[in-house]
Amino acid sequence: MTLNEQFVKAIEDLDEDRALELTDQLMQNGVNWMVILELLQTGVKLVGNRYEEGEYFIADLIMSGIIFRSVIEHYGVIVPGILDISLSSDTPCMVMGTVEGDVHDIGKDIFISLLAAQGIRVIDLGTDTSPKAFADSIRTYAPKVVGMSGIMNFAVSSMKRTIDLICQEGLRDQVKIIVGGCCITAEMAENIGADAYSGDWLDGSALCKKWIFETEAD
Repeated sequence: MTLNEQFVKAIEDLDEDRALELTDQLMQNGVNWMVILELLQTGVKLVGNRYEEGEYFIADLIMSGIIFRSVIEHYGVIVPGILDISLSSDTPCMVMGTVEGDVHDIGKDIFISLLAAQGIRVIDLGTDTSPKAFADSIRTYAPKVVGMSGIMNFAVSSMKRTIDLICQEGLRDQVKIIVGGCCITAEMAENIGADAYSGDWLDGSALCKKWIFETEAD
């Protein structure tokens, strides 16, 4: 088994100590941090597959997110600036929150870290964020993108209520909306009126960056 494969397996097995040990080995071998992120994501997806097959539970999904964040923070300590980025108030911005009724924040926090690493200022609305709080944030911060996260099954309904309110208050044309989390699919995202669904942190952050900087260039 290659070092990369061992690393992915450590994530899948929820072995945080082994994952951090292998992170050091990968870095000593000169592996680029984007490659490490891709390997991390592969491992987390495998955890997600095991959750869908009934082998893992919500707590295991959360643990995989904790390991993901631990590895990124471990890497960030060794390579200053990847996570600790000071972004000015005129930096292009988006808002992000876990929707009403859902208090899980690991996925949201990881996504925000990836966005910050790409020079995007993210206003973190926290967890259990009401539709009104999302709508108010659009008026307050004038973001280019609104991100909504959720793990629990009812989170899809919360996302829909939030998007409906944003439409009712005449704010929908001002923002792109991206949704994500294990509770939702691309088809569901389209049905509730979102612009995009992301089940992939790297692809999702790249799409947000594209939206924000394309808008800035217009």
